Amino acid sequence: MKGILLRGYNLLISIVTVLLVLTTTFLIIIVFSNVIGRYFFNVSLAWAEEASRFLFIWAAFLGGVLAHEHYEHMNLDIFVRISHGKWRIAIIMASQIVTLVVLLIVFRGGLIATMDNLSWLSPALEIPYGYVYSVIPFASLLMAVQTLIRMARTINPPESEAE
Repeated sequence: MKGILLRGYNLLISIVTVLLVLTTTFLIIIVFSNVIGRYFFNVSLAWAEEASRFLFIWAAFLGGVLAHEHYEHMNLDIFVRISHGKWRIAIIMASQIVTLVVLLIVFRGGLIATMDNLSWLSPALEIPYGYVYSVIPFASLLMAVQTLIRMARTINPPESEAE
C-alpha cells in the first residue's frame, strides 16, 4: 500500500514538473512574441499581458511545490543545527506543524478565492478568474502532503537515513 501511494505521489510530482515546464515555455513564447511585435511591427497582442500574468501565477505556485519537494525554500535552521536527539526532532516537528497550519490556511483562502471567482471573466481572454486561482489550493494541498510526508519521515526515518 505504501509503495502504491509513493508511486502515485511521484507521478503527481512528475505531472507538476511537466506543467511547470509548459507554463514557463508558453510564458516565454508569449512575452517574447509580444516584445518582438511591439518593437519591430508596432503591434501588441491584446491578450498577451493577461495570459503572461496568469501563466506567471501558475509557474510561481507550481515552482513552489517543486521547491518544497527539494527542500529549497528558505529555512531558519540554526536551532536545528545546534540541537541533538529528541530536541532536534521536537524543533523539526514544531517547524513542520507551523508550515502545515500555514499551508492549510492558504488552501482554505485559495479555495474560497477560486469558488468566489468562477463567474468573473478576465477581460481579454474571457476565462474565469477561478481557473487562475485554482492553482492556489492545488499547490498548497500538495505542499501540505509533502509536509506530512516529512513529518512521518522525521518520526520514523527510513533505514538509509537512520544509519
